[in-house]
Amino acid sequence: MSYFIVFVATFIISSRLDLFYENITGVSLMPQYHAITIFYIVFCAFFFSYKTNLVYKNLSIPQYKYFKISIFLTCMIMSIGAFFPYTINQNDFLSILHVACSMFGCISFLTHLFIYTRFLSLYRADIYLRIHWFYDIALQFLVILLLVFTRVNGYIEIFYSFIVCMYLYCIEKNL
Repeated sequence: MSYFIVFVATFIISSRLDLFYENITGVSLMPQYHAITIFYIVFCAFFFSYKTNLVYKNLSIPQYKYFKISIFLTCMIMSIGAFFPYTINQNDFLSILHVACSMFGCISFLTHLFIYTRFLSLYRADIYLRIHWFYDIALQFLVILLLVFTRVNGYIEIFYSFIVCMYLYCIEKNL
């Protein structure tokens, strides 16, 4: 149920502006949604971090402590990115830092899931065979969307949320 709530919240927040031309950062520039979007981004960072940490912990791999640190750092960097203001049509340091922290966090969560999937193929091949296809196809589709839209917009953020939530749910359901 928590995954569904995160996905619906992503859809609701992203749809406050035009999904094709804006993203959650654009919504956060609106005064009435500023605090809500910052809270939402920090909540998602901690939620994805907690759930990713749980699935790594359940796999019992020897390198778990390094992944735990890496997942925590990803969460912190993504959360920090939410607090830096983004200004449209200006290339100031805080805007660049916002984009760098946000993109690093999103890509890092996808990378952690990719690495987890590969560990799954070694330690739990039965689960890997049931669920890896979803992540592989979804990741390819996400890259195609990025190439077609040439920017991160609301549609891509909604699809990103769908990928992470659905894949973590599939992993938890099959463990």
